[in-house]
Amino acid sequence: MRDVLPRLFAFLPSYARFDAGQRSSPESPGSIGPSLVLGLAVTCLLVVGGGLWLGFTKIAGAVIAPATVVVESNTKKVQHQTGGTISGIFAQDGDHVRAGNVLVRLDDTLPRANLQIISEDLDRATVRLARLEAERQGLATMQLPASLQAEMSRPDLAALVNGERALFETRASELAGQKALLKSQTQQIERQLEGLKAQQVAMDESAALLGRDLTDVDALYSKKLVSKERLSNVRLDATRAKGESGRLAAAVAEAQTKISETELQILQLDEKRRSDVTTELRETEAKRTELDERRIVALDELTKTEIRAPQSGTVQQSTAHTVGGVVAPGELLMTIVPDADNLVVDALIPPSRVDDVRSGQPVSIRFPAFDSATTPACQGTVKWISADLIKDQQRQVSYFSARIGVENKADCLTDAKELKPGMPAEVHISTDRHSVWSYLLKPLTDQMSRAFR
Repeated sequence: MRDVLPRLFAFLPSYARFDAGQRSSPESPGSIGPSLVLGLAVTCLLVVGGGLWLGFTKIAGAVIAPATVVVESNTKKVQHQTGGTISGIFAQDGDHVRAGNVLVRLDDTLPRANLQIISEDLDRATVRLARLEAERQGLATMQLPASLQAEMSRPDLAALVNGERALFETRASELAGQKALLKSQTQQIERQLEGLKAQQVAMDESAALLGRDLTDVDALYSKKLVSKERLSNVRLDATRAKGESGRLAAAVAEAQTKISETELQILQLDEKRRSDVTTELRETEAKRTELDERRIVALDELTKTEIRAPQSGTVQQSTAHTVGGVVAPGELLMTIVPDADNLVVDALIPPSRVDDVRSGQPVSIRFPAFDSATTPACQGTVKWISADLIKDQQRQVSYFSARIGVENKADCLTDAKELKPGMPAEVHISTDRHSVWSYLLKPLTDQMSRAFR
């Protein structure tokens, strides 16, 4: 096709010469008229030139979509997780607030009372732990944590500490009294043991003497020098002495056993106290851990009774107007339009054109609120496009959301023209360049592809 134009241009001079020759001679009947030949040539030239232009000329298309100016980080919703009764309102529509400012205050009677109860239980558990730890280590006095020592000016805490200290001293005195009683019993048995041992020594000596007497009397009896009655009496005395010595030995052993048992009871008192204290210490530590967590939750609930601004901006859509009114859990109280965030354009892309939109594509943006004659189109870039279809149940439409950043605000907007969240816009998202033929033939090819399926 590229060789057709040169041939046509080469043909025109020859046609001109042919046309001149024909004019100099009389027209012959049945010959092709020169005007017809010229018309055909021009027509061919236009057709071929137009076809070449349609085939080689590339033009870019565009996805046209409605859009809205939004805050890049989106409008902030002010809600409360659990709700409550309003006790104070400090912001209404149109007010400018800073991050952290109190917007609405809810009644804090119940959260404050709950926190007070948990705090008292936590203090009680902490003081009890101090007493139990002192008992476990065998200390003479309780050692309070530094956190409690700094608050001893509180009457309730001082009374609690005094009560635990009195209990500590009472339990220590009770244990000391039990141990002193057992030690006194041990000392008494030891004195009895000493007497028994002395008696045993004396009885052993008596038994030894009686044994020698029995030997002598037995020798005399064999010589018929003493009577049999005398021998029997001496033998009986010797036997009694041995029996008494054995009884005293058993009494000594029994006394020693009692001493060992008493000493064991003293050790068992310490061990039982230590075991009881350890068990109570473990239970109290678990309770204090639970109370610590509950106190964090209660403190958070009390803190959240003051609903604060999450970000600096302007209040709008406020629904809190009545002090004493009830706020439902999750109810929208107001919204805050941030004033420090960048403004972007949120476009609604039809699902049929989402394949033509990608991140980084150039965008031409027009704002119908401004005079188009004095406001040129702003330029922007597609930042991202939603990964899934968004369905708006209220408007009964489905679309893909495309976030577009405005790049040249200073060039396209004057100082008197300022973008505001919620302003309408129209975006033209540039697509890939295609030939004119492809745009003209696309409806036909689409219909043919459907027809031949």
